Amino acid sequence: MLPYYSFPFVVQNTGNFNQPATYNPYMPPVVNPVSPYQNSNFMPYAPQTMPQYNIGPMVENLETENTNDINYPNVQDRQPDPILSDNPASPSITLFKELSGYPNYGNPSGNADILYTGNRGTWTFQIPTFLLVTGNLRAQIVIRGVLDDHQNVPVSNYSARITVNGTVVHNGRLQLEHGRPVGQRFTNWRSLTFNVPSLRRSNRVVIENTSRTGPDDWIAFDWMELRLVPR
Repeated sequence: MLPYYSFPFVVQNTGNFNQPATYNPYMPPVVNPVSPYQNSNFMPYAPQTMPQYNIGPMVENLETENTNDINYPNVQDRQPDPILSDNPASPSITLFKELSGYPNYGNPSGNADILYTGNRGTWTFQIPTFLLVTGNLRAQIVIRGVLDDHQNVPVSNYSARITVNGTVVHNGRLQLEHGRPVGQRFTNWRSLTFNVPSLRRSNRVVIENTSRTGPDDWIAFDWMELRLVPR
C-alpha cells in the first residue's frame, strides 16, 4: 500500500482584486529589492573621456585651431572679388582644311604639306552660298607653318610669296623657325594670318617657296583656316 501524502493549500477569492490578499503562512516573505546604490557590488556609470590617437602631423585640433587662418572665398578683406564680363556674343564661322600630304611633322595630326625650294602649291576654300547672301562678311586666312629641321641653313634664307584670290598678301621672309624636335612631330608651329582682299564663292590660296636654299630644304604647312566674321 502506497503512503499517503498531503499538501496544505489556500484558496483565494479572485473575484475582487481591490481586496487585500489573505495572509498565507506558507508563502515566502516579500522582500523589497535593494537599491543598486546600497549594493556593494554595484558600480555606478561614470562618463569616460575618449582616448586621443596621434595619427601624424596632418591631424588638426579643431578646438585649438586659429580660425583666422581659414580662407573663405569672396569674403571682404580676405579675397578679392572676381573680375568678369558678359559682352554680347559675336558670330564667327571657320572653314578648316587639314593638310596631310606628308605623314610626319604635323601636330597633332602627324601630317603636313611640304613645299621644297622653288615649289608652288594651291589650296581652295568653297564657301556655302547662303553665307554670302548678306554680303557683310570679312575674311582672314590663317596658315600654320614651320621651316624644315635643317639647323645648318640660316632662317633668313627662307621666304615665300602668298597670293589669295589673285592678290599678293605676303612676299618675303616668313616669321617661322626651324622645326623641333628634329625628325619628329614639330612642337613649334606658328600661325601666319592675312586679310582676304576679296571674298568669293571659291577662294584660291597659292604659296610659292622662294627661299634661297638648297633643293632639299623645305617649308611645311600643318593646316589652313578661312575665318569669316561680320564687318
